[in-house]
Amino acid sequence: MTEEIIKNRCRVGDSASITKTFTQEDLQTFAELTLDDNGMHTDPGMSRKGLFRRPVVHGVLVGSLISTVMGTKLPGSGTVLQSEDMEFLNPVYPGETVTAEVTLVGIEEHERYYIASLEGTCRNQDDVTVVKAACRQLMLKKFFEVVE
Repeated sequence: MTEEIIKNRCRVGDSASITKTFTQEDLQTFAELTLDDNGMHTDPGMSRKGLFRRPVVHGVLVGSLISTVMGTKLPGSGTVLQSEDMEFLNPVYPGETVTAEVTLVGIEEHERYYIASLEGTCRNQDDVTVVKAACRQLMLKKFFEVVE
């Protein structure tokens, strides 16, 4: 018996979002996983002397929320990230809440897959944009259906 694949349906203009509050533990875990223990993220004494005067969440950690939306909601599971061009516009501090929103802005059709073009933003609890991104995501036709 073959397993039936239910295709995700998507169209240009669709959007999805997630929200996360970053903790000091998130910074520490990210630093350990990536080996990025830059004092601007992990050392209150050093960061006090820097531009932001306190530890900031790694920009890539904040921006990863955009990739999370693409891989779990829009287009969703079964996609592969092709490219992600991010701009880090404002700092995020531990304790702040960030909402990442992604909008599908274009689709290129190929024989076995689509390439989705997406725009993403991360905004903090004060609705200040902290990250902007332009992304491309590969979507296999066996998992996705594009509707008009």
